[in-house]
Amino acid sequence: MELKEDQLNEWRARGCLHLQRFFDPSKLAAWTDELAEWPETPGRWMKYFEPAADGGDPRMLCRVENFLEYHEGWRGLLHDPGLLRVLEQLFGEPAVLFKEKINFKQAGGSGFTAHQDAPAFAAFGQRFHITAMVSIDASNPGNGCLEMAYGRHQSGLLEMDEGQSLAQRVIEGERWEPVLTEPGDLVLFGSFLPHRSGANRSDAPRRAAYLTYNGVSEGERRDAYYEDKRRVFPPEIERVPGRDYSNTGMYNIGNPIQT
Repeated sequence: MELKEDQLNEWRARGCLHLQRFFDPSKLAAWTDELAEWPETPGRWMKYFEPAADGGDPRMLCRVENFLEYHEGWRGLLHDPGLLRVLEQLFGEPAVLFKEKINFKQAGGSGFTAHQDAPAFAAFGQRFHITAMVSIDASNPGNGCLEMAYGRHQSGLLEMDEGQSLAQRVIEGERWEPVLTEPGDLVLFGSFLPHRSGANRSDAPRRAAYLTYNGVSEGERRDAYYEDKRRVFPPEIERVPGRDYSNTGMYNIGNPIQT
């Protein structure tokens, strides 16, 4: 897919590009259901949980990561030639995968605090990343869609609090715009664009895949990322009883995942 000049201008001005119905949505939900049903297994895919905001379910599936090697359908999408061609035009060079995750945001799931991705990704010696959000379910303010502070990617790193989320005074000073999507939509945004999402107040999940890439010149760091994350903030099935995992470093910025 060759991007048009107005799309490239939108990317440069807003730090985000929304391509509607980029993927066939017919298999996305089924693939995601398959991942949700996989058992927690040490050393393989990584499943994370959150308590329901209403206090009902104390351990609700929040996220699955590191599934590239284990699911043929998602592996094909992660390396989809059309997606990689779009990313190449935005990076100005070929793209390589940095990490992959699916956020489930079940009914009653919490939101994600406003943040920029760049602080979390810089530890691997890379300057810039692009995340491709693939909408599995339709998203809107009622079920906790993404909200962006368009154009603020041009300001570099903004003031943060101790947890590396955006400082409250920054959050209050931004104009947050909802990103409304349908299944199969692709939303691309750079690692300096501030974003957040609200709680899911609907009675159905709002699932989305977040596939993060970097330019090939900055190296392939996916294996290093997951090796370090397993050490610092492993999934519950891999945690050593009695060990304190509350210091999650860069691996739980703005997230509702329980530590």
